[in-house]
Amino acid sequence: MRTNQRVSLSALALWSLLVCAVTIPAWAEDAGTPPEQEHHSLTAGEGTDTPAEPPQAHDHPLAGEGAGLSAPEHPPHMAGLTMPGDHMEGHHHHEPVLPPDQDKAYSELNHHIAGVFVLFAGGLALLATSGNPRYAWARYAWPGLFFSLGIFLFVRHDPETWPWGPLSLWESLADTQVLQHTLFTFIVLGIGLIEWLRCRGTLTRPVWGLVFPTLALSAAGMLFLHKHGTGAVANKIYLHHSIMASSGIVAMIVKVLDDTERLNNRLGAYVWPGLIMFIGVMLLIYSE
Repeated sequence: MRTNQRVSLSALALWSLLVCAVTIPAWAEDAGTPPEQEHHSLTAGEGTDTPAEPPQAHDHPLAGEGAGLSAPEHPPHMAGLTMPGDHMEGHHHHEPVLPPDQDKAYSELNHHIAGVFVLFAGGLALLATSGNPRYAWARYAWPGLFFSLGIFLFVRHDPETWPWGPLSLWESLADTQVLQHTLFTFIVLGIGLIEWLRCRGTLTRPVWGLVFPTLALSAAGMLFLHKHGTGAVANKIYLHHSIMASSGIVAMIVKVLDDTERLNNRLGAYVWPGLIMFIGVMLLIYSE
């Protein structure tokens, strides 16, 4: 094996280790957080002979109490971090800058716009496989859409984070979910750049054809470990992410088999772009 191929494979291996180092601690942190109901049952004396006492109202007197002033009521949750049992927790481990409803709308809009990019990228990749000279431009267009999506995600992936939000670069990277979103952004940028350079003939060695599948499989693994807290809504989001991740894995397996000519027909050349389009549709129907 030549030196440049060894370097490329080593870089891919290091990338995989980096993805594991980021996603596994985040998954362990989410899995190790006890549900809200368990916390309440322990504090209420469940499992002991002492009956649970009814919750007492907490009085927070103001400076003017006794003169007819009363303390304000507590809000149902603070900064979107503590949700009811049928709602997911906040997206991050820090206080968001947007109210819960706006944070939800921000996240859904990001997914929907990403869905437009991915859907059209898959459609152009499907068009490029036809071999019709009239659609030769599509070979360059679908990687360009992925690269454009990466730029969009870099600008909008999290409203709180550097360089646009109030958090510094270090504070942003210290949040595991923000770091995962940043890795997603660079994965998409890498896919777009490498595939565009391959299409124009700059990167001709076969090893470069493994970059797209490797990055896509890394993103799929991160989706399996990317959780948004607990509750019915969080479970729905996790199922949605798992479907996209599974579709991405199948698409990349088919793409590798097609690129290495392990398939005897052209079916594989149409299957993987179709699955990319399906992922785009899933992003378009994403909701929290």
